[in-house]
Amino acid sequence: MTGPTPSSASHTEEFRRRLEESRSALLQTLATTDEEVATFDVDEPGGRREIAGVEAGKALLASLGGKERHELDEISDALARLESGTYGLCQRCGRAIALARLRAVPAARHCVDCQRGEDRNR
Repeated sequence: MTGPTPSSASHTEEFRRRLEESRSALLQTLATTDEEVATFDVDEPGGRREIAGVEAGKALLASLGGKERHELDEISDALARLESGTYGLCQRCGRAIALARLRAVPAARHCVDCQRGEDRNR
């Protein structure tokens, strides 16, 4: 089943461009986050509170990096679907994902109805 969503060459290029721009922005953010985490590795003088603050900062930056890495994986998977011709098809029901949804969430794997089901199951 082919989806009418990104069927034209212009749609395909639009989504490829959007996904690549998102990937580039995330890679830039990850590089900055990794640099910030590395700066915390320097021995910090100070009392217990200051050290606790540094540890909390490390944990926050590390968790942000994890979420961004997940988003990067989602973008890579979407680009692979674009190349294989399955981009724009719901991975759960096989129906076409609405063009408006793909424009809002270019790495979307599911149509709105199936995504609601996924969200309820979490």
